[in-house]
Amino acid sequence: MARLTLFLALLIWSFIPLQGAEGLPPSPKNYFNDEASMVSPQVAMELNTQLERFDQQTSNQIVVVIEPTFSSRTSLDDYAQQLYSTWHLGTKKNSNGVLLLIFAKEHQIHIQTGYGLEGALPDALCKQIIDEVMTPLFQQGNPNQALLDGIHAIMKATAGEYKNENPLKKKQIVSWQRLLFSPIGFFLLIIIISFFQKRSSGGKNGGGGGWFIGGGGLGGGTGGGNDWGGFSGGGGESGGGGADGSW
Repeated sequence: MARLTLFLALLIWSFIPLQGAEGLPPSPKNYFNDEASMVSPQVAMELNTQLERFDQQTSNQIVVVIEPTFSSRTSLDDYAQQLYSTWHLGTKKNSNGVLLLIFAKEHQIHIQTGYGLEGALPDALCKQIIDEVMTPLFQQGNPNQALLDGIHAIMKATAGEYKNENPLKKKQIVSWQRLLFSPIGFFLLIIIISFFQKRSSGGKNGGGGGWFIGGGGLGGGTGGGNDWGGFSGGGGESGGGGADGSW
């Protein structure tokens, strides 16, 4: 029974996103972080200001991170989920955050949504924004406009002003993955661990240590040297909603 408990603990631990796992970068200081120098400094500053103002006006947090290359050993979906869960975009009450990831070398785009914005920004709409708004402009060699138009479309969608004119079939998120990363799923996993621990110890009160999951401090810096400031996470979570694409 002790071996079963250890196996379950290691299995669960492997799915829990921790600060520093997979070499995760620290939480960014800015809303717009261009580590690949993809857009002009003027556009980068303009978008950061707009996203900061949007957060102040709506409490919806949209964070953009552009990296030179994708170096994680995991999949893009899992990497985005780990980043979101570590940085905690959006408020704790509403989980109203959006993470836009772009990898320059691989020409990849990923939008990750928080629980609270899955209705306003469903997977199909994320896919449409990537494929119909951003991808054509990237293919034309115009990253400035691709980011401007893409981010503005995301902002409008979270405000209910951007509609999907050509709905795509919504991708099905694996049910166990949604459950695992939800508060209910995490609570159930803790109950299972506690159950097996009690069974293995015969119900005795021992000195076994508890689980402590750190959320990762907000204050690390990214942004290619730019430090406009303004972004701070609020405890939001994501269930894996969003979409990805490439140009």
